[in-house]
Amino acid sequence: MDESSWAVGGPLKPSVRPLIRGMDDLRSWLEENGFRIAEDGLRNQDNEATWYAYRRSGLPARECECNEGKSMQLVVKPHHYTLRDGRTLESSEVNVTGEAGGVWFKLSAYSLPTDTLRERLSEVEANLIAAWNALRPNVGAEPHAPR
Repeated sequence: MDESSWAVGGPLKPSVRPLIRGMDDLRSWLEENGFRIAEDGLRNQDNEATWYAYRRSGLPARECECNEGKSMQLVVKPHHYTLRDGRTLESSEVNVTGEAGGVWFKLSAYSLPTDTLRERLSEVEANLIAAWNALRPNVGAEPHAPR
């Protein structure tokens, strides 16, 4: 097949790498569980998983001061590394990020093996949302004098 026959939506040209790759089984499972997938342009270049997953949480949560009226977003960032000796390491981070009291917080559970993520995602989500809800806004807070 010559190059002029490559069409949009057709098979990928061998020299072209898809933007979304790595940990395909986890990505499919997350999509089946309501997550959307996007390219992770800020990932470490050694991370062979080039995507992240996100969805709004259905759990009651305080609003992010920057995103009024929107529920908290849960983000899953996969990590897949191939070591020099050929071994691979895989884990994921789950986080919620938001502004409370004029301060940005990123609350996360990290180094989760894929099986643990699948088995305990709802528990991790509940814990992250509970931690988010426990943050105290700094509005009207008095600075503490040094002791």
